[in-house]
Amino acid sequence: MNMAELMREVASLPTERQNELAAYLLHLRLQQDSTWRSEMTRRIDDRTPGKWVALADWKKESGDGEK
Repeated sequence: MNMAELMREVASLPTERQNELAAYLLHLRLQQDSTWRSEMTRRIDDRTPGKWVALADWKKESGDGEK
């Protein structure tokens, strides 16, 4: 399958499936980004409560709360 065929196929997918594909492609990119992985590890390991983000706030900021 060439790129044009792939792009047409993706364009024909329902929005929810396109969103899943977009998330997967982002996951693949970030998986290869050692700087991003290091930063996320640092943030996850940070035990300073003042730097924590509530799940509801994160959802609002990420657009997930709009569904």
